[in-house]
Amino acid sequence: MKTLCMVVALVAAGTSAAAQFKNGTAFALKDVPGELVVERRAGESVRFALEENGTTGYLWAAEWNTNECDVVLDHRGAAAKNARGELLCGAAGTLDVAVTSKIYTPARVEFAYRRPWEKGVKPIRALKLIVYTVGEAKSPIYPKNAVNRLLKEECAKRGIVLTDWHLHVRGGMTPEMAHEREKESGIRSTAMENHGREWEIYDDAKLVAFAKRSRQVNPKMPVGIQVNDRDWFEKIAPETRAQFDYVLADTMIMGKLPSGRDNRLWMVKEIPDPDKWMEDYFAHTMRILDEPISILANPTYLPEPLAGDYDRLWTEERMRAVIAKAVKKGVALEIQAESPYPRPKFLKLAKEMGAKFSFGTNNFDPSPKDLSRWLEAIVWLDLKPADVWTP
Repeated sequence: MKTLCMVVALVAAGTSAAAQFKNGTAFALKDVPGELVVERRAGESVRFALEENGTTGYLWAAEWNTNECDVVLDHRGAAAKNARGELLCGAAGTLDVAVTSKIYTPARVEFAYRRPWEKGVKPIRALKLIVYTVGEAKSPIYPKNAVNRLLKEECAKRGIVLTDWHLHVRGGMTPEMAHEREKESGIRSTAMENHGREWEIYDDAKLVAFAKRSRQVNPKMPVGIQVNDRDWFEKIAPETRAQFDYVLADTMIMGKLPSGRDNRLWMVKEIPDPDKWMEDYFAHTMRILDEPISILANPTYLPEPLAGDYDRLWTEERMRAVIAKAVKKGVALEIQAESPYPRPKFLKLAKEMGAKFSFGTNNFDPSPKDLSRWLEAIVWLDLKPADVWTP
């Protein structure tokens, strides 16, 4: 077997990042650590290089949790990409990996290599990069600005108790911070974790531990899960599901990539046949509404290549079908902070058809989001307590 030499180069704006190696992971490279832990300051990027020397080429395939970070791959040396975009490394070369924008830590970047001629064979080596943010923690408290003041006044006038049902415990956000935010703002906080094969939590023991920890902070704080696999209700035991107050889902993961990983729609850059895709996506949305969920988050979402075609693709017939099923199943339709979805026509139809609305921020870290959209929807739709979903 050829000898691999790893060169680690960390480039950060302002201050230098620190790195440490961890051994003992499965399929660790023989001569280098299986896990590289990197600390970075907020706003900094992280870069490192994998350099290989030898006479036999290897294929490096990079995988990463695209929900948590953007990764740029740049290979230099004797190499080329195959049809699937994988990097075929030649006799020598360097694979540079830059974790750049949208880093919601801890982020994971996983690499695996195999000989190019071993098609269909599992990678025999792997390396994991984990990026943590260090430095001053972000404040979870909402600023005392005009929007938040008017939102509080409007809800008090209408008798609406606002709850953020889409509050993730990730990127440094903790149940303790959520509880602190609730005390300061008067907006009820929740604690929610993602569940799925490609996520941190994918077994009942971790789900139960998360629910227990959250309730230790505040026994009255609702605890939920966001489900990302379409067979989730077959994988989670009924007694485990009973530990949670609500289940949230969105439509933003549909199908698989050639690599076998989930197809995250917010990463899609091209859709050759929008009409055919929309037929599949509408069916995908309707199937999710048949699952035992509580909230449909970000309804009528479209990936970036189709965002300008919203009015044509989301016909009134399709909108009415989604709303009717949500009403029938008792599923709330989310009004999400800082999201353009759903558009006003959908919201108006949903109100007329008797749908219940929920509110959410879909945070990536403790930073408060702009709640203007919540305020606009409440006033424009003239929402009353009966229009707002509760478990």
